[in-house]
Amino acid sequence: MKLCGVCIMTHNVPILVEFYEKVLQCKPAGNDVHTSFDDAQLAIWNPGGVKISEYKNMSLMYFVDDADKEYERLINLNIGIEFQSKPEDQPWGVRAFVFYDPDKNEISFLSQLKKH
Repeated sequence: MKLCGVCIMTHNVPILVEFYEKVLQCKPAGNDVHTSFDDAQLAIWNPGGVKISEYKNMSLMYFVDDADKEYERLINLNIGIEFQSKPEDQPWGVRAFVFYDPDKNEISFLSQLKKH
């Protein structure tokens, strides 16, 4: 079994697509499918008449080369990103920070801590 992707269901497709283009530095791969990472896709989709839950039960996590540089880059985008935390070393061997997309979905950027 292999994960093929993640879909964010929203009534704000254009807003989320623009947000993820800037944050992830990529272009949409199709109408609602936003981008691909290796064999997995991130899709942003409008489910039509389906009510979207106000409860969020997922967090998107991305490995980046340098969490501190990515944090500064996101601040400098000046697009009103709401951060939950600044980059901090975690006991499981990563430096990470957390922020939210416009729909309040949680996103984490993590970089491996260098071994001494």
